[in-house]
Amino acid sequence: MSDFEITALVLAEHEVFRREFSALEDLSGRELAAAWEALHAKLEVHAVAEEQLFYPLLAQEADGEQETAEGVHDHNEIRHAAAAVEEHEVGSEDWWEAVHTVRQVNADHMSEEETDFFPPFTEAVDDEQREALGMRWLAFHDEHERADGLSGGDAEVAEVVATEVPEGDPSL
Repeated sequence: MSDFEITALVLAEHEVFRREFSALEDLSGRELAAAWEALHAKLEVHAVAEEQLFYPLLAQEADGEQETAEGVHDHNEIRHAAAAVEEHEVGSEDWWEAVHTVRQVNADHMSEEETDFFPPFTEAVDDEQREALGMRWLAFHDEHERADGLSGGDAEVAEVVATEVPEGDPSL
């Protein structure tokens, strides 16, 4: 498996999320606020990239309609939990409780993807297409750094399933 194959990139980003949630525990004040803001943006970029690149093919090529619906539901749950963090003063007990909720919902989601979504996807989508999607994943992240241009709003399963993912390397 190539390091630029989409599931490898998604998995690498999952590890970043695990580390960054853990790192929050050692911060306070402005550093904590900035770290949360950056992590919150990364969560949204990740969710939308999956909804535009990974989930459509999971549903269409790997008979993963149910997994796609679960993934979109999880993303929306993560979005709502992250929005709840914003309702509290950074570093307060309520803020930390809300952050821990986001962390747990996200951890459960990542685990489910890794065990239930990746195997049928890698079985159904060939190496070349997965690597092309990986290149699109990287381009999407470059284009939407810090969630630029993304609404943060809920995704709709039907729209995700119907998304057409172009084939081939986007750099060509």
